[in-house]
Amino acid sequence: MQACGFRDIYDKYKKSNIIVFGVSYDSPRSLRKFKKKWNLPFNLLSDSKKEVAVKYGANSPLWTKRITFIISESGKIEKIYRKMNVNTHAEKILSEITQKK
Repeated sequence: MQACGFRDIYDKYKKSNIIVFGVSYDSPRSLRKFKKKWNLPFNLLSDSKKEVAVKYGANSPLWTKRITFIISESGKIEKIYRKMNVNTHAEKILSEITQKK
């Protein structure tokens, strides 16, 4: 699962001052349960009205598309990952970001 990949190396993200969060159509209550169940150390944000997903091109009829956005400190989208291997994705992202610093 993609979220667990980020969970498993979250300390490395934190040490590199990289903020991680997830966005989903699910309700805040559902996301709290999901976060607790999977012991996720980062925030999950509810986009139940699908406004964020539409603006970022991540919307689909049933669920949010699995997309990763790298956003700079100034708010600029630096890179978009639309295809990924969930088993290696978190490590790949971390490596690419830290190489830029």
